Amino acid sequence: MKGYLLDTSICVAIFRGNRQVAARMNEVGKEKCYISPIVAAELFFGAYKSKFVDENLKQTREFVNELQMLPLESSIETFAKERARLWDAGQKIEDFDLLIGCAAKSAGLTVVTHNVKHFNHIEGLKIEDWIK
Repeated sequence: MKGYLLDTSICVAIFRGNRQVAARMNEVGKEKCYISPIVAAELFFGAYKSKFVDENLKQTREFVNELQMLPLESSIETFAKERARLWDAGQKIEDFDLLIGCAAKSAGLTVVTHNVKHFNHIEGLKIEDWIK
């Protein structure tokens, strides 16, 4: 599988009208862009915590439905192995970020994030920052 797994920071940039990120997404093609259930959950959480819940829920639903959802099942063992390795090395990463990164790694996708430091420690993970 070749494509991109969008992290929450990139999705939020799109929601906020970041033209650079939207242009890059159009350039690679929406059909090559994925989100994980973790990212979807974070986006819905943000919508429910916002001042404009109904508007933001509508935007989130439309966005989530436009992209392919990457299942997490195939990344469970990768997550466990990478989490153990990182713990042994004294490098703890938030579980959500680790799940997102391991899902991308297991599927052969590049994770797209503005929080590069959150994902840098995952071995073999391809990372791009479309906000630079």
